[in-house]
Parts: sequence; structure tokens; C-alpha cells
Amino acid sequence: MRAVQVREFGDPSVLGLEQVADPVAGAGEVLIEVDAAGVNFGDVLVRQGAYFGRKALPVVPGWEVVGRVVDPGDSAFRSGDRVAALLAGGGYAERVVAPVKDTVPVPGEIPDPVALAMVIQGATAWHLLETPTTVAAGETVLVSGGGSGVTHLVVQLARMRDVARVVVVCSSDAKADAVRALGAEAVVCADSDGLTDVLAAELGPASVDHVIDMVGSPTLDAMLRCLRPGGRAVVYGVAGGTPARINSGALLRFGWTISGLWLGHEGHEPLADTLGRLFALHRAGRLTPTLGPSLPLAEAAEAHRRVEARQGVGKLTLTCR
Repeated sequence: MRAVQVREFGDPSVLGLEQVADPVAGAGEVLIEVDAAGVNFGDVLVRQGAYFGRKALPVVPGWEVVGRVVDPGDSAFRSGDRVAALLAGGGYAERVVAPVKDTVPVPGEIPDPVALAMVIQGATAWHLLETPTTVAAGETVLVSGGGSGVTHLVVQLARMRDVARVVVVCSSDAKADAVRALGAEAVVCADSDGLTDVLAAELGPASVDHVIDMVGSPTLDAMLRCLRPGGRAVVYGVAGGTPARINSGALLRFGWTISGLWLGHEGHEPLADTLGRLFALHRAGRLTPTLGPSLPLAEAAEAHRRVEARQGVGKLTLTCR
């Protein structure tokens, strides 16, 4: 089969389409013929050798696929079932093995790009509003990453919870317009040096109940200055490249709860439950992911260039058949 492999860490040119051995499903796994694979910013970090210490080579990037079951193993799936799956890696390929517990039936009316947008982006957005405690009606939510597909879904999901305000930190007017159209009540556009002052003028101190950040320092530092005593913050990325340093004195003084979110950890509800909920909301016309182009598997390098440009192009996918 064909797969996109990285044999040395580097720029997008290191992504090479190669012939590799077909995977074989083991216990607790299903074999899937891949129709499309999702592209995420984390894939860029894998390619660069910068993802949480993952240094083993060669590596096939990709954590989410949609396709058809070829070998169901001892699972309840049947050959030919259309499914989406969350993987530990290896998604940029014509066939993958996936854990049964992270393989989910996809309704026929859900297009491949929408299904892929819900696997990581959608599930992350849902849990960001559940971690460390559930966001409730009347609260104010402050979110970074105006061009992020996760943020676009967070805004819509937060509005369904009847929050008082969703405020989004953006880096451009185009991204600001996009999140306003999705329901954000306020948008803050500023460079990192001036963000603290702009947020203070827009929101004031101790005015936010729930902070969500995927950028890191200094963006998270500025956002925390708006967090009320007893407020919560959840971090799910460091797209800016610099992790924030959390002041333990501030945690004690203000009684904040700050946590991290990564879908790879155990403890979340089953993926099938989360995706079932998200698929139902999409079918009802209440939840719409931002979709980008689909490129052939052979153009994985171009897909990475577009993701690295951070222009908010929407969910990028690779067609693998």
C-alpha cells in the first residue's frame, strides 16, 4: 500500500509517498481501508520531530481517518462498515489499524470532511467546555486561536449552553469576522505585546469564568489576568511555541483551576458517545465545522504548508484512495 513517510525531520519536503507493507490488525483492533485522512497542526510537529519527544523514525503522520472496515477482527463491526477512527499515528496511508474503542460508525449523510473535523477538532471542542468543570449558562468564556477549527466549534457549542459571552482572541480581521459570524459576542485583535492592555480595556479584571488556550505564552498570560477568582482555565496546545509558566502563588491567591486536555489520555467518555452527539448536532443544522480543501495523499507536503501558514483555511483532508 501507499503511505506518506517521514525518514528525517524537517520542512514539508521530507514527506514522501512510499510503498510500505500493509498493516495487520491485532487483538482489539480493526483494519480500515482509508478514504480520507485529517491533517492537524500536531502532524506538523510530528514531521518536525517536536511533538512531545516523539523522535522515532521513520514515521507516518496522521491521527484521524474515515473509511471502510476491511477486517473487523473480533469486534462488532462488519466488513464494509463506514467508520471514523482516532489513531496513535499512521493515518496518511491507504490502510490503517485502529483500536476498536476509538472506531466509530459514521452515518451515511455525514460527508468525509465533516466526519474528520469531528474526530479531533470536534471532540476537543466538546471536552474543552467540560474540563475541568462544565461551562454553565450565564458564564463568560475567553478563547484564543480565532483561526482554529477547534475554536470555531467551541464558539458554537458554547452558544448552545446559553453562556453570557464568548470572547475570542484573534490575530487578523478575517479571523475576527469568521468567529463573529459563528456567534462570538466580542473579538479582541492585538499583537502579543499589546494583548494585556487590549483585554483589560475590553473585559476588565476578574470578568471571565472559563479560559481556553491553544497558543501559550504570552497569550495565556494575558488571558489569565482576566480570570475571576475561582475561575477555570484549560490548555490544549502551544501553537505559539512558548509554553506558559503558571504562577503557583496566583493559583493560591485566586483559587484558580488550570488543567490540560489531550484526547490521547484515558478518562474521557467513549469517543463513540462524543461523536454521536456531534454528528446529531450537525444533522440538526446546529453545528458546522469550518472545512478546507481536500488534497490527494501525494500532496501531503502542500497540505502541511497550508497548515503552517495559519491562514485559517479550515479542516484540510487528504484523499487516500
